[in-house]
Amino acid sequence: MKMFTQTQIQNFNLEKMDGIYSHGAYAYLKGYKTILRKFSFFDLELILYALSAHNVLENAVFLTVDSAYVINTNGGIQHEDAYIDTDDELKIKSSIKYAKINNKDYTPIILNNIKDLFTIGDIISIEIYNQLYADQDINNDTLNGLHAELDNYYKIYVPGSNNKLVLSPLNTSKIYGLNYISKLYNIHVNEILSIGNDTNDIELLASTGYSVALKNSTYGALKVARCICTHSNNQNAIANIVYKTIKGKQI
Repeated sequence: MKMFTQTQIQNFNLEKMDGIYSHGAYAYLKGYKTILRKFSFFDLELILYALSAHNVLENAVFLTVDSAYVINTNGGIQHEDAYIDTDDELKIKSSIKYAKINNKDYTPIILNNIKDLFTIGDIISIEIYNQLYADQDINNDTLNGLHAELDNYYKIYVPGSNNKLVLSPLNTSKIYGLNYISKLYNIHVNEILSIGNDTNDIELLASTGYSVALKNSTYGALKVARCICTHSNNQNAIANIVYKTIKGKQI
């Protein structure tokens, strides 16, 4: 929702719109969140072992449908306390603490025990950063080695910023989620508009009847898209395209 203005969200109830999220790992359909792909306990054990072996366990963000988590075993990371609001307007400090990380898209909950990862619910994506906290050294070589080690076991996406690895379960795909929605609503894929800007959008852009690549997209996205937008997402390109599409349908 960060790509939309508050006016757009309110006027068109965008928070309630169906969609595919987390690279195709889950869908929001008719008011319900449906998990399409998730890591098994065996997957988590293998990934945790690899992260520990490469000494990047505390560079990882573990994502569920509703929350983000980080592991803190030494107690040295910056954090914010959480509070519980009560009816009498008093604030009670919660046992939950939130980590202050470089990526402002997340406010991850701190886990002090690795075992807690197996109790937080279904993990659908894991992001490993070359620098998750401001006081960490940047280590791209470690990420390259980790990529090579895990590449045969998981789907790995490297964004254009090249500052992290995004791990998803095998067979996670935006196309799988797209087909799921098209069957549910009996809409042919050729009637669907897709919008993207990065390498993980190429398959989606190539598969739908209508597709738009944003300005400054990766070469692959620009090549397969049927149209190219003159604005980047820093200029709210996706929000404006979706906004105009919805507005056009309502006229």
